Formats: sequence, structure tokens, C-alpha cells
Amino acid sequence: MRTSASRFSSPSIWYLVVFAVAAACGGCDPAKPRAPALVNEAVYQNNDIGLRFMTPEGWTVYSKSVLPTGPLKRPLQLVAYMHVEGDSKTDFELYALTMPNGKDLLAYLSENPVGPEKWTIQSPPTPQTIDGVVATRSTLVAKHGRADVRRDLVWANHNGRTLMFSITSPASDAQAREQAARSIASVTWIGK
Repeated sequence: MRTSASRFSSPSIWYLVVFAVAAACGGCDPAKPRAPALVNEAVYQNNDIGLRFMTPEGWTVYSKSVLPTGPLKRPLQLVAYMHVEGDSKTDFELYALTMPNGKDLLAYLSENPVGPEKWTIQSPPTPQTIDGVVATRSTLVAKHGRADVRRDLVWANHNGRTLMFSITSPASDAQAREQAARSIASVTWIGK
């Protein structure tokens, strides 16, 4: 019968301990990029793109990323929130895009889609302002299974980027869309 002291004197145990410590330290490199923490905050602020807004109350953040330097090859989701009530799920997302000069956003999205759905324009682009910055709004519709889905897009150019808000919801969920729209209305541009 072995004693507890002999268990820790075995060379294989020490190899395992050394390997575990080395593996743990391997993930501690401060030079490696890190994803931002997923924290539900009352205000989303992104100094890299120069904006902040009130987040929809009671919604859950499920994605956050850091804007890389240089042009973007596809729309980059910067932050995403969701609201679930029963079988109804609504997404509120912010994307950064690098669009070619003179390119229409809806044409760009048909070539660089966000999600698998095939969208149809329900309301053509109309001008609006967000905190004094010229923006554009359009509504798209699609089928998701047998359900009608609506996507409201609001986009503006700021600090050399196109920033696009997307609200995707069941067509019947006007209340969730209104909550997300209030967040867009609360946008404050930093460094405009």
C-alpha cells in the first residue's frame, strides 16, 4: 500500500504539474488580442468609432468586438444585443463597414450579406439625422421558416467608417423594435 507522500514523488505526477502550469501560463500572454468582456451596461461607448448610446433596457449583450485598424473586407459586428420574449427574439446590432466610394449600402449588403436570409426592400432609403449627423433608414423583409421577419437599418458615415444599426425582429414585434430604435435615437457622436 502506498502512502500519500509516495503519490507526489512519482515523476509522472510532476510532469503533469509542470505541463498544467505551462499550459496555464501559455494563455497569459498580454500581447495577444483579447475580446472585450460581455457585460450588460446601461451605456455602450466605443471611442475607436466615436459614439455612445443608451442600451435597450433589459436586453442582453451577446457579442462584442474590437475594431481592427485598416479597411474591413466585410461588415464587422461591433456589438449585439438580444431581447427574448416567449418565442419572439429581436436582435439589435451595430456594424462597422468600409464601403467603396459611391457604393449604395443596400447594394453592398446584397454582395456582403449579414446573415443567411434573403432580404427584400420594404421601404426605400429615407434620410434622417442622428445627433446632427446625416443618416439613412430603410426597412427590409424576409421569411425565416414560415415567419415574416423585418430588419430596420439605420446607417451613417462617421470618422471615415460607415456605421450601421440593424434591428431584426419578427414582423409583428413592434414593441421590441421601438425599444431598439430609442437606443439609436440616444446616439451621441464623440469627436464629431
